[in-house]
Amino acid sequence: MSVAAAVALSGCSSHAGKEKPTRPHESAQSATDGRTPHSDAKARPAPQPRTAAQFVARARQGMRGEKGWTFAMRGSESVAMRGQAPTAATYSGTVHRTTAPMALEQTGTITSSKGEREQELVYVVGGTGYVKQGAGAWKKGPLSDTAIADDVEDPVAELDAFAAYAKSAEVSRTGGTVRLQVTASGWQLSAARTRPALERAVREVEPTLDQLRKAGVTATDGRITLQSFTETWDLDAAHGYRLTSHRYAFTFLVPFQGGDITMSQEVRADNRGVFTGAVALPEGAR
Repeated sequence: MSVAAAVALSGCSSHAGKEKPTRPHESAQSATDGRTPHSDAKARPAPQPRTAAQFVARARQGMRGEKGWTFAMRGSESVAMRGQAPTAATYSGTVHRTTAPMALEQTGTITSSKGEREQELVYVVGGTGYVKQGAGAWKKGPLSDTAIADDVEDPVAELDAFAAYAKSAEVSRTGGTVRLQVTASGWQLSAARTRPALERAVREVEPTLDQLRKAGVTATDGRITLQSFTETWDLDAAHGYRLTSHRYAFTFLVPFQGGDITMSQEVRADNRGVFTGAVALPEGAR
């Protein structure tokens, strides 16, 4: 998420569905039955998914079946310290994401806790990310650059990444919705770095941690704790298990002066339907 909370601290210079922390760490048809394996496969419907990994595979297939998708995005981020008002920001925006070729257009607004608003434009074209905030200049770079990746909200790519740790998700069903959920708590930051499910959460807090350390916070990774993490995927069983919404939220605790600095983030993407347009990079971003 692109909400970068400014840090102002007094006293500073200038799993089935649960990730648990460690200590400190076709057979061929008979020729006599008149059918061939090929014709039998055509007549037989695909088996229903049962495991989280199978649901994710079907969801990815369903999302690739359309030219593109539109998502409504919203999120929030805060840094809070005991005795002080939290520094916070919210984000709302729209994402158009095409599948072949892969491209993304993201437009949104960041609003600070002081009511200041800043427009943001994000594009991904040809594997390169382009970001512009407010009146600032365009910056661009590969998606492997965390300074770019933190600004990109791509639920389709996140679904692909989820496949790597979907086996740790809990599966539930309500009506026509299948829900896959992963939760975690208690991990030290140093250990959380090695967990695929927590990779994004760790990446997202790094810029704020850098600010805190520049401001005089000395807590090492081994003392910073993941208080809670929840990631939820809702899939539409009536339409090929396509993604309907994706949500994640986390909170880290950073020891400081006998208390904790609380860093929290929550992001939600809701599928608004098929996108049939094209994504074109603005001339000024080239």
